[in-house]
Amino acid sequence: MTTDKTEPYGIRGGAGRRPRHRRRGLTTIAVLAAMAVALLVARMTLIPWAYPLPGQPRLTGYWEGRIAYSDTDSRRILLQMRYDENCSMACDMTGRIKVCGAGRNTKGDLAGDVHNWRGSRFTLNPYLPRSKGDVNIEKLDGDWSGDVIRMRAKVEFLDADGSWESSRQPSAPPGFAMRHIDEGAFDAGCARG
Repeated sequence: MTTDKTEPYGIRGGAGRRPRHRRRGLTTIAVLAAMAVALLVARMTLIPWAYPLPGQPRLTGYWEGRIAYSDTDSRRILLQMRYDENCSMACDMTGRIKVCGAGRNTKGDLAGDVHNWRGSRFTLNPYLPRSKGDVNIEKLDGDWSGDVIRMRAKVEFLDADGSWESSRQPSAPPGFAMRHIDEGAFDAGCARG
């Protein structure tokens, strides 16, 4: 008479036991999930302007505003700002900028620094083509609160020959407000009017 000694899972007395490799797999998944949650919580805590808690506003994204250089010259400014963790030189944000109006639509890149952990104060440096005979944005300083950014622009006016005269420069940086827009409005850009 032959007795079959094979038991479930090929383990003696293993009818109620699970294989060890299955337990290790579940432990590994649990550890990876815990690490992902810890990373997410750390980002929300340390960089709340880029990774806010659910339902909270975000500094990164798409923004639109209108800057007035004079009573007769105002232009739309569109920004896309994103957190850049790979930037090698003191820049927390990178993105794109579009300036629309006065028959001169320009676009370029930008990089900026956040001055506090909440992101409520920051500076952006636009990299736009220099326009002779026009106003050029050199720097933007922002104060962010919720869905509004209050900007101050450092601008320079270049004469038609590319020269700079102190008497032709604005006395105070023009200030303006910006509000969130969606990606489609940014992509439509200057054509939107």
